[in-house]
Amino acid sequence: MVAEPRRQRSTILRGAELLNDPLLNKGTAFSRAERQALGLEALLPWQVESIETQVERCRQAFNAMGSDLERYAYLQTLRERNVTLFHRFLADHIELAMPIVYTPTVGQAIQHFSHTYRSPSQGIYLAAPQQDRLEELLAQACGGPDGHAPDLLLVTDAQGILGIGDQGVGGIQICQGKLAVYTLCAGLDPARGLPVMLDVGTDRPELLADPCYPGLRQPRLQGEAYTAFLDRFITAVQRVCPGALVHWEDFGATHARPVLEAYRRRVPSFNDDIQGTSSVAAAAILAGLRGLGRQLADQQIVIFGAGSAGCGIAERLWRLLQRAGLSAAEAAARLWLIDRDGLIHAATPSLADGARPFAKSPQQLAARFGAQARGSGHGPGLLAVIEAVRPGVLIGTSTAAGAFDQAVVEALCVGGERPIVLPLSNPTHLAEITPDNLLRWSQGRALVATGSPFPPVACTGSTGQVIERVIGQCNNCFVFPGLGYGAVAVGATEVSDAMIDASIEALAGVIPAANDPEAPLMPPLSAVQEVSRAVAEAVAIAAVQEGLARHATTAKAARSRLEGLRWSPVYKELEALS
Repeated sequence: MVAEPRRQRSTILRGAELLNDPLLNKGTAFSRAERQALGLEALLPWQVESIETQVERCRQAFNAMGSDLERYAYLQTLRERNVTLFHRFLADHIELAMPIVYTPTVGQAIQHFSHTYRSPSQGIYLAAPQQDRLEELLAQACGGPDGHAPDLLLVTDAQGILGIGDQGVGGIQICQGKLAVYTLCAGLDPARGLPVMLDVGTDRPELLADPCYPGLRQPRLQGEAYTAFLDRFITAVQRVCPGALVHWEDFGATHARPVLEAYRRRVPSFNDDIQGTSSVAAAAILAGLRGLGRQLADQQIVIFGAGSAGCGIAERLWRLLQRAGLSAAEAAARLWLIDRDGLIHAATPSLADGARPFAKSPQQLAARFGAQARGSGHGPGLLAVIEAVRPGVLIGTSTAAGAFDQAVVEALCVGGERPIVLPLSNPTHLAEITPDNLLRWSQGRALVATGSPFPPVACTGSTGQVIERVIGQCNNCFVFPGLGYGAVAVGATEVSDAMIDASIEALAGVIPAANDPEAPLMPPLSAVQEVSRAVAEAVAIAAVQEGLARHATTAKAARSRLEGLRWSPVYKELEALS
């Protein structure tokens, strides 16, 4: 059963201790009666303020900061002091705050973690030397007289943080950021989510050599040692947090898929880099094609970057192509993956399991690239693949900045009148192409959505008039909060492919470009709460239909659970006054 929200503990906490509890603190919004009853009168300024006044003060302070990193630190401090005000500020200023608490700024903050860490932050750290006590340590995070096991664990080992790689224990900040997005977008009670940092060491030399690095200073666990640590962690989760959803985040390419496959049926879980990124990309492609009057089954699709994200997108599109009527072999033949060694083929060195279904045979290479294409060593590069395949969709997950150059874009437009291009690598400086270059080199013909936020671009539209193209951001926040919240609300025993498919259809249905190719290929961030509601409902109902929901047996019951558990950033009256 999903745990009830944390009860108001004002009968236990008083005075400064109450002000130091971020889940209960209201600051200057404590009423006169509360101040008197709870021993707060001398600890607060005279004025009793509304949360709206507090938010406005936060906005002014936020805008006065000199850099995004300062703004990030300010919001972190606010969250550590007053959770309700933090989330109300985010809700009232989504487009202002989202790029700070989430991508791209969180990546910069993680890189500075060793030298900005000040005090214990929200979340827990489980280190390799403690692996025989993981159950005890996990229970510490759920302890206290009114403690409840969390409904959602956001877990990372920080080996593949965004586009910046191994970041050690600083990676806990990506978990904190994503949990903030869960609450902002879907309404997850912040007391019901827990950031978890699995500290298995780091292979980044500068962290190992840094005396200020607060994590485990030893090389990362590998092989059986790593697997044994993960097994102990999952066993601890099953015993301490039975039924909790595990959101795997930013695991390295070598571990992400094996971890997901090993545990997705032991505990309800999903990997956002594999399944979330693929869902957002697939929804953008489906919507773009619908707006153009085209079918997915007719497309050739090139994916530049064959890591966790690229292979995850390929796998999701492979499934959707088969749902569209193609055989598994026919669907795989339409997907072309490229990594640092060129086009993935049967003889590609160190071929990853996730890429194996899409590796081209020697016969396929010869058919597309002629007799000179050999089935060994490096495969054809990006430009050669574009010229030979003539794809209608090009996706970038490579972190190779500028890889989609003018020659690539012009070749892409030769093969298709209105190509869909998704440069998804982030942070911003790692994008395969900027939207202004793409639209200039394609003469405004390309449909584009990016992994990081970009400003609007003036370009010539299909009618010959100069228009301002709003650049949609393929932000995972359009899927994972609704997906996770929907699964939690109905007590899903598994995050199934059908549930993920439901999230894709829900998102695709609200993307503006589905009705107008000149419109954005993603909704605006201001619509993210509405989108998350639609995604959560679709996911919860899909779980019910598959018999995977422990807490609902009908669509009506699922909707009731979704509404009943949704948390809002408003102050509650405390028990001591009742």
